[in-house]
Amino acid sequence: PTGADLAWVSAIVHMNSRAENRDLFAKVHAALVEGGRILIRDVVMDDSHTAPPAGAMFAINMLVNTPGGGTFSFPELSEDLRAAGFDDPALLRSDEFMNGVVQARRP
Repeated sequence: PTGADLAWVSAIVHMNSRAENRDLFAKVHAALVEGGRILIRDVVMDDSHTAPPAGAMFAINMLVNTPGGGTFSFPELSEDLRAAGFDDPALLRSDEFMNGVVQARRP
């Protein structure tokens, strides 16, 4: 589908590798109108990948139970969103659990 103003990607990116997320973000980008936004709700790690602690523990779970999943930092998500064509990535909410929110805009 195309013509969407907003895409809500909730609790998905941790199951994918970064390459798979870039592919997903590119598909979302294609579905959005100019100026449309993607909102990603998931664990958002700090740059050291050690905080939040619950996210670090969850990363081990994803390592064991998925082919390429994990938990990603805001800089990693920003880089992957930009690679898919998005602008203005922003961390809207940081949380101890899976309630971090990242936003980006289709130019």
